[in-house]
Amino acid sequence: MAATVQGEKRGDDLVGGTPFDLGAAQTAKGRARVPEILLGTLLVALFALGGAWFYSSSTDSDGYVALRADVQRGEQIETSDLVVVQLKTEDELELIPARDFRSIVGKLALADLAAGTLVAPQQFADRVDIPSGQGVVGLSLSAGEYPTTGLRPGDRVRVVAVPNGAAAGNEAAEVLDPAALVTEVIQTGGDTRFISLTTDTEVADRVAAVEAEDRVRLIQVPTTDAAELEDAATDEEAADTDDAAADAAAGGDGAQSTAPPAEEEDNG
Repeated sequence: MAATVQGEKRGDDLVGGTPFDLGAAQTAKGRARVPEILLGTLLVALFALGGAWFYSSSTDSDGYVALRADVQRGEQIETSDLVVVQLKTEDELELIPARDFRSIVGKLALADLAAGTLVAPQQFADRVDIPSGQGVVGLSLSAGEYPTTGLRPGDRVRVVAVPNGAAAGNEAAEVLDPAALVTEVIQTGGDTRFISLTTDTEVADRVAAVEAEDRVRLIQVPTTDAAELEDAATDEEAADTDDAAADAAAGGDGAQSTAPPAEEEDNG
């Protein structure tokens, strides 16, 4: 009977004959986990700060002006041609910053520039300077009088004067300029184009006169041919200068005269 009562006894558990407090054991276990929780919280905070720093450094970039569309030489820049792009670099770049976005609006491009190009101030000017001894002549030409609708600034064309209708069967076309530079092309309506050419001053006068008679035609030529023609013209001009100098030197020598020998006085 006594054994049955001991087996049903409830209260403090006996472990090895020693009372065991379960609540105290759980409290001690919780206290042992506090440093681990603090360490984990600290690591999470450090990783968060590191991620924030990395994101900030990776997105710390400057805005620069680029071209939204292709721009041709001599074309006037409009606001719609430009866009601001973000660029991260530690180098000092001679580019136009976003704050100077409007500094090139209204200026002329000095070269053909592709869409996406980061632009610099020296690529634009208020106007294109005309070289000494040259002039710009404007032509209003219809389809068939210019070579292609794809003609653009920077191209080279041979300028010819076709004969008048009455003499068309007997005369050949006269070449006014073998490689004039196209500086502007504007579509003025339908197939009509206003085309500006840069050429020698005397040739420009002749082209303007022939254009008034509706006899100007343009033939597109490779730019490499134009460079060769310019080199040949430079060499020819240098040769003419040398010949003129040689003729002047020869004329100067011929102009020198020698006095006739003095006659000996006859004392006899």
